[in-house]
Amino acid sequence: MKTLLVTNANAGRRGRSPRAGCVAQRLRQLGIPVREVQAGGPGEAAGVVDRLLRDESPEETRVLAVGGDGTVNALLPALMGTPFPVGILPAGTLNALAGELGIPRALGEAIAIAVGGRRRRIDLGLANGRPFAQMAGVGFDGAVVRWVVPPANKNMLSIPAVARGLRLLATYAPTKIRLTSESARLEANAWLVLVANAGHYTHRLRIVPNAAIDDGRLDVWMLTARSRGLVLDQAARLLRRGSWGCPSLYHLRVQRLRIESDPPAFFHVDGDPGGRTPVDISIVPAALTVMAPAGRQAPGNCS
Repeated sequence: MKTLLVTNANAGRRGRSPRAGCVAQRLRQLGIPVREVQAGGPGEAAGVVDRLLRDESPEETRVLAVGGDGTVNALLPALMGTPFPVGILPAGTLNALAGELGIPRALGEAIAIAVGGRRRRIDLGLANGRPFAQMAGVGFDGAVVRWVVPPANKNMLSIPAVARGLRLLATYAPTKIRLTSESARLEANAWLVLVANAGHYTHRLRIVPNAAIDDGRLDVWMLTARSRGLVLDQAARLLRRGSWGCPSLYHLRVQRLRIESDPPAFFHVDGDPGGRTPVDISIVPAALTVMAPAGRQAPGNCS
């Protein structure tokens, strides 16, 4: 086995994540060759990985991503539709995809899964041609990513980011949004639309309980509100009990979806800014191979 170890060049104070160094050391202790790659942005990461994999075999080489959801998301254009497996070593803020797959945040256990786990095929979504693993959000969610989340570290759970998010929620106005799928059309004044390929919003928080990452469908939730008080109530319920606990909502299960709004609203894909509506979203079944838990794993040495 050979590994391509991909890290975010912005991680760590000196340009290299301390966790990446621990992972590389542990892999070499196991006798596994390591090639380390640092990529500064999504386009750069995908381009570098695509180039390095051209002469490799998916049976011998796997990609290991050390970072958060943004690091994994940056690799999707290169890995989507290929047999090359990716092992996820959570070192970010939210780590939602790792939580979805049952990969623990303890780095030693995550290394064991990346090396000795089972290969699993999962679906990916496309939003205006851009792949995502977890979910896309339109409306308030998109505005939070655009205006609230720090672009440097994307830590939406920091005290300053949470405070800015609460201020935005208190003043955010619902938008006329139209959803058009292969089987339905809905229009309402809504403050949030979630398009979920999977259920986890963070490593532990699952807000779309019925979503499955390998069922070939997207779960769509549109939250409407007649008053600002109802918006606040829905937001609180969403974080406490997930989408099932929210009143005044619409739910669709789709393969294709177009979202339009008046005026145009911001949207995000897996926590990265995606632009403004309209946005066309579709599901690509079994588009990515990931390393997933396979029973009990031997722990590594990293914590």
